[in-house]
Amino acid sequence: MTTIYLINNSLTMNNIMFPAKESLEQKREKRILSIEGEEESKRLANLDYLQNVQAIYSSSYVMSIATAKYLAKHLELDIHIKSEIGERVIGNLGDKKIRMISELQENDFNYKLSGGESLNEVKSRMVRFIKQILEKHEDKTVALFTHNVAITCLLSEWCKKGFNLDNRLILNYKEEAIIDGAWDGINVIELVFDGKELVSIKRKK
Repeated sequence: MTTIYLINNSLTMNNIMFPAKESLEQKREKRILSIEGEEESKRLANLDYLQNVQAIYSSSYVMSIATAKYLAKHLELDIHIKSEIGERVIGNLGDKKIRMISELQENDFNYKLSGGESLNEVKSRMVRFIKQILEKHEDKTVALFTHNVAITCLLSEWCKKGFNLDNRLILNYKEEAIIDGAWDGINVIELVFDGKELVSIKRKK
């Protein structure tokens, strides 16, 4: 069996003013963890079920690397940086709000802005990466430090879609809600594969 942990950390600082000349994507990639986010990352490194992790991958986003560093230090492992598990590229927002774009995309996985990615495009690159992990780390335990939208897109490969009362996406796996709207703090989702076949999805945190 191969076990993959999908980990994201939404506890970032919101009071940093970047230079106006920087693009939205540059600003998002540079977001740093809040003090609470750092503390939660330290606690994450000591969770029992992560002690068997044998390989660690992270997106190139500062927040992901900063979350992964504690587990990497604890287990004395390298962090492999991979752009394939980065956050969705939003593109040219214009006068639109990210929340509005998120709702539009959750209702239409093919919708995207100029210069941005659709959720189906994010899903495709995430699925391809998981297939690579399954080939390279068969019967091992791997941690991927990635992002909420990227995780949601990947899980849609196996989960049933629905919407809550706030019109936010819900993903159910075998009648259990894995994703239900908001993402708070650190989230850990466990995927277990027998060869290349998915056996289970569990929300661990």
